[in-house]
Amino acid sequence: MPIIVNGQAIPEALIREESERVSRDLRWASIADPQERGQRIREAAEESAINRMLLEYAAATDPRPIDNTLLEREVERQKSAGGCRQAFDDTLLRRHAERYLRVGRITSELIANAAKPSAEEVKAFYQANRENFRNPDLFHAAHIVLHVNEIRTEEQARAAIEAALTELEAGRDFGEVADRYSDCKGNGGDLGTFAAGVMVQEFEEAIRALEPGQRTAIFTTPFGFHIAELRAKTPGGPADFDDVRQDIEKVMTAMHQHQELLRGMGVLRSRADIRRVPDSKTQKRAASAP
Repeated sequence: MPIIVNGQAIPEALIREESERVSRDLRWASIADPQERGQRIREAAEESAINRMLLEYAAATDPRPIDNTLLEREVERQKSAGGCRQAFDDTLLRRHAERYLRVGRITSELIANAAKPSAEEVKAFYQANRENFRNPDLFHAAHIVLHVNEIRTEEQARAAIEAALTELEAGRDFGEVADRYSDCKGNGGDLGTFAAGVMVQEFEEAIRALEPGQRTAIFTTPFGFHIAELRAKTPGGPADFDDVRQDIEKVMTAMHQHQELLRGMGVLRSRADIRRVPDSKTQKRAASAP
């Protein structure tokens, strides 16, 4: 059923885009029936598309001009982001950049009155959710990697990594062997310190079983063959309030802004002409019904 917002039909492509976005919300997993879940996602996507159309309409009908300096800066930013430093005709890009800035201005104004979380609110949020605030495990490791790709077969990569392992078992220094064999040469294969979850699962599982100073056997990841050496490991634990205070402030600020945006969208909806128009198939079914 087509949805008309202030005289303009919402494109089906926009609803599909919003469906893809909102379907990533974990709340839908609690709906067991696939048909019901799909219908609920569709409804949420339609509401989100209506909001986007309302913002676009408010931006397009706002008579205030956009500062030309901001516009030129945004055009250059979008050019750079798109890998296009020079264009023959910037007309379409400039039009898109102006629309982007206009929508951004309206959105900023809608959330301008959002309350900043107080220090007491932030501390209370931490106290209520402190079990969820944890520092991750930290690892310091080095590795030797032989990629399997269009210029090296799996057999060739395995032969090379086995040669590296032979030298390590003979007592050669890990860094020297890494610089001689690894596809990631330099710095002795040292990966520095990284948090749990940064590396691919296969790599983390291989080093997690080690103690500092130990190395793995040959193992594989989607990148190829590896040998890793663990240099240090720091177990994670509860995060102190000062470690997470700024993150909590950002989350709570975003929550307040979202609530303010919903209130603003309610005002835009109250002023808008939003209609659901039966399409031809719906009309035919209604006409043929007994």
